[in-house]
Amino acid sequence: MRTGEPLPITNHYFRETNSDMSGVDKTEWVTKTSLDLFKDKKCVIFSVPGPFTPVCSGFQLPQFEKFYNEFKYEYGYDEVFCHSVADFFVMKAWFKEHDIKNVKIFPDGNGDFARLLGMLVNKSIIGYGYRSWRHAILTEPDFTIKRMFAEPMPEDNLDHDPYGESSPNNIIEYLRREKAGEDLKEEWLYPGIVKKGGDRILGGND
Repeated sequence: MRTGEPLPITNHYFRETNSDMSGVDKTEWVTKTSLDLFKDKKCVIFSVPGPFTPVCSGFQLPQFEKFYNEFKYEYGYDEVFCHSVADFFVMKAWFKEHDIKNVKIFPDGNGDFARLLGMLVNKSIIGYGYRSWRHAILTEPDFTIKRMFAEPMPEDNLDHDPYGESSPNNIIEYLRREKAGEDLKEEWLYPGIVKKGGDRILGGND
């Protein structure tokens, strides 16, 4: 999908507390559409191949949590959402493990949102089935795409997962240049993305 196009309208399933329920489990399934979640707000949506995997856990989720206040207060974004082709329970447990306070869960267990974006890829070579290709989206309040940051050349069963274009560093550099009236180029804006042991990592194993 491209700049100016509307986001897909899809169903997403959350578990929420209902104090009127009896029994030990006082939670129930609540269905929210992507329109419910993103309409009338400026949002950052970033997508990970899988909760609890190395790059998603070591870099993506904690980095977006770290830069949450900058997105919100420097650039006026209302919410930051983490999307994954995973169910609510798995994502909730993952967020709890990393003590995530600000980024919100955007579960896409059926993969409909990723599929309609053109970002659903086959990762059966490592037993994942279908997952989302790494990308991030800036949305407008009218439910359209302001800018998509997708890793290059989505491909089924790739033996590594690039991470650079969709990083928060890259997105913030784009927003900084936009705010300053500087040149907005299509190539990477922030090339030294992920570092581990002093080395650059432009891709990893999830």
